Formats: sequence, C-alpha cells, structure tokens
Amino acid sequence: MAKTLFYARVSSREQKLDLQRDAARKLSVKTADIFIEKASGVRHDRPVLAKVLSELRPGDTLACYKLDRIGRSLVHITKLIADLEERGIHFRTVEDGLSTQGSTGKLILHVLGAVAQFERDLILDRTRAGLAAARKRGTRLGPPIKWSPDMAAKARNLMTKDGLNANDAAKVLGVSRRTMFRGLKAARDHDELLRTE
Repeated sequence: MAKTLFYARVSSREQKLDLQRDAARKLSVKTADIFIEKASGVRHDRPVLAKVLSELRPGDTLACYKLDRIGRSLVHITKLIADLEERGIHFRTVEDGLSTQGSTGKLILHVLGAVAQFERDLILDRTRAGLAAARKRGTRLGPPIKWSPDMAAKARNLMTKDGLNANDAAKVLGVSRRTMFRGLKAARDHDELLRTE
C-alpha cells in the first residue's frame, strides 16, 4: 500500500519545526513517517534524507513543507525530484503546492530542470570569463607554488651530498617530486641564461 513520508529540516537548533509538523498533519502523515533533520540545505550528505529516500517504494510520496526544505541548490533539488520520478515515487510540497503527480506536476519538473541547466550554464560562463580575465592580467592560476629559488641548491645537496633519492628529497623539502624537478629545471635554465649574457 502506497504511503507518504514527510521530510522536515531545520538548519539550526533555534529554528522551530511547528509549521512543518502542522503541514505533515494536513497530509495525515503518521508521526512514525515524519523524518526530522537538523542540517544545512546546502549539504548533500544528509543522513536523514538518505534514510527517507531509501525507504520510499514505487507509488509512495515524499512530502515536505516547502521546496527549500529539500535543498538550497536548484540543481540538487531537480536531480533529486528526477531520481524520484524515475523510481515511480511522487513528490509534493504543502506550502508551495508543488506536486509531480499529473501533467502539471511533470511540466513543473521539466521547467525546474531547464532553470537548473540555465543556472549551471551561467556559473560556467562566469567561471570561464573570470579565468580568461585572470590570464589576460598575467595571473598565475592553480595552487600556490611552494618552490623558492634557494630550494634548487637544497634539492641538489640532498640528492648528491646526502644521497637521498628524488622522492625523499622532495618530501624533505615539502613539495611534490614534480614540483622539485620543475624547480631544478627552472634553476638550470636561469643559470644557462646568465652564462650566455
């Protein structure tokens, strides 16, 4: 027999659950079928939400007070609702009046999906524009370099005088082997340039 499970979430201990509990009662959800979580909506790793999702079966309904109780990211919400639809599970909110049952609900799902894709594209465009502008200004992208010019001499000493292999020398210097070799090559290139001047 199909059942309705109600997911309620608050971000902090100070927030009250009264409105969400009242919404569950409107749907005649049994107390045992109300799942309460104290976590930020931004987090995707919410154990109570995961438990609710694992208990739902085809024909069941996942309900909540408002759409933002399920998540803050439109991309995450859309994916979750699409996964539910794929499993034959309905989704509804009490306050927003959103329901994925029937043709109107399916339309809303597709509109949400389109908006989420638009949001992803905007973020990607802004990221690309920001990277391009940074490159144009000559900003070095990526993690900060942990290599300083005097480290080349230290690396050489560790490998020649102290007899360490490249991996151990890099560990002593606190850099990756690749960073160390790039630093050594840059130092050699610099020395050759000085010799030719």
